[in-house]
Amino acid sequence: MANIFRSISSKIFGFSVVLLMLMVGTAAWSAIANKEVHKSLQTLELSMFPLASTVAKINHVAQAQKGVSDYFILSNSPDLEAQCLEKINSQAAALRGLMQEAKRFSATGSKIAFTERVKIAMARFEVQIAYLNHQEQRLSKMTQFACGQDAEAAQFNEFRNQASDIEQMSSALDNEIHDFVATSSRLIAENQQRAEQASIVMIFSAAMVGMMLAWLVSRGLTRPISRLLIGARSVSSGLLDEAHVPVTSRDEIGDVTHAFNLMIVELREKEHIKETFGQYVDPRIVAGLLSGAERSSVGEKQIATVFFSDIVGFSAIAERLAPSTLVDLVNAYFSEMSQPIHDYSGIIDKYIGDAIMAFWVPPFVDATQQAGLACKAALEQFSRLETFRARVPDVIGLRRDVPLIDLRVGLSTGEVVVGSVGSDMARSFTVMGDTVNQASRLEAANKIYGTHIIIDHNTFASAGNLIEAREIDTITVLGRMAPQCIYELVGMAGDLSPASERLFELYAEGLEHYRHADWTMAERALRAALEINSADGPSTTLLARVSKFQLEPPHEWDGIWRMESK
Repeated sequence: MANIFRSISSKIFGFSVVLLMLMVGTAAWSAIANKEVHKSLQTLELSMFPLASTVAKINHVAQAQKGVSDYFILSNSPDLEAQCLEKINSQAAALRGLMQEAKRFSATGSKIAFTERVKIAMARFEVQIAYLNHQEQRLSKMTQFACGQDAEAAQFNEFRNQASDIEQMSSALDNEIHDFVATSSRLIAENQQRAEQASIVMIFSAAMVGMMLAWLVSRGLTRPISRLLIGARSVSSGLLDEAHVPVTSRDEIGDVTHAFNLMIVELREKEHIKETFGQYVDPRIVAGLLSGAERSSVGEKQIATVFFSDIVGFSAIAERLAPSTLVDLVNAYFSEMSQPIHDYSGIIDKYIGDAIMAFWVPPFVDATQQAGLACKAALEQFSRLETFRARVPDVIGLRRDVPLIDLRVGLSTGEVVVGSVGSDMARSFTVMGDTVNQASRLEAANKIYGTHIIIDHNTFASAGNLIEAREIDTITVLGRMAPQCIYELVGMAGDLSPASERLFELYAEGLEHYRHADWTMAERALRAALEINSADGPSTTLLARVSKFQLEPPHEWDGIWRMESK
């Protein structure tokens, strides 16, 4: 039963009942007022108006009776006695009939009278009509004697006086009835006007009360809904701490509000889990796990761009630093170098010692954009490197013999297997395949060519016109027999200076001669390139090979350099 009274439907039903009661009360009061007016009008219609008309007729007949009797009596002719009696009897019969009608109308008025005023008036009229009837009967008897030849003067005078009294009495009664009818009509009109005014007031009052009740009910419904809307907007904006909604009712809206607050608590817990595990696993993967979108443990093939980076000379740096200082340095380095990967939609797979492995793969990034984003992230790391180097003394607490932090990056684009890998105790969302191994080998190839970022042909082709890169060699990496072209990534499109463009042209010329075993022309082009930049790593490496091959030409030369180690 309690659940019924706390329901919104019961509140609305109760509100409807109250409005219905107000309407019924107004209608009942109006009906009572109209009934009074109707009864009063009925009294006038069925009693007073006919009674007034009958009394007027009585007065008229009485006057005619007096005139007839005066005519015959004053003539005192024997021949007119019979006519006198006939006329008087006829008028007397008419008066008796009118008297009966007056009694009947008076009795009807007394029966249907609604107010005490009308009842008293009708009782008075009944008495007067009865007395008038009695006097009329006396006049009729006196007229019969007066019509005779033996009538004396005293009888004649008594007859005239009696006739005058009846005429005056009927005239007075007629006037009194007309005055009463006029007064009653005015009172009825006033009562009807007051009833109409009271009905308007009652209807207006009921409407105002109904509007107030409707406002209270609607306010009670809309305010918590508005608070829920504000809370939902806070949730959509990520402001979970501001999304709590107070429970102000015990109906269904209160239940929804309570459930909404429970949902907020769960969202906060999930957000805390997401933030906590986001430090270990990419937040997008955590979000997918929390939402129930578990990645396939069987794995699926996709095209991905894989990233490997490593600190140059890390072993030597680690030997110089205390363990705690080394951890602080590595953590600071990872924080600085991981940010570009996150900014450009990459997923950090793992940290391996001083190395970072990351990848770009659908659905986290569009397949047509992943190579370009990976190149941007790698270049952004090098743009942050100088700033990080300036922070190193503060991180390790040394002002002298501060180790120089440098890094190498390898990028490879190709087919990988994507899936959740691990045991029942622990899993990792990762990528596997030859592309992963190749990215690692390309990172190591930077040591051979004196470069910082090496990308494979697929990455170069996919990035397209977004990057500035030069082809540096055709190689085979350890564990893979197929040769591939590798490129040095030096910047985004438009970042290449005229000197660098000329250097790249000379290097491309030297590389072409190198592949055709034209050592002399290759040496000439490479030395010209080194004149522009003596520290150019690929030119130095290729020139060293050319010098060696000039002294000891290779037995079988196909222009492919084969890496024998990682």
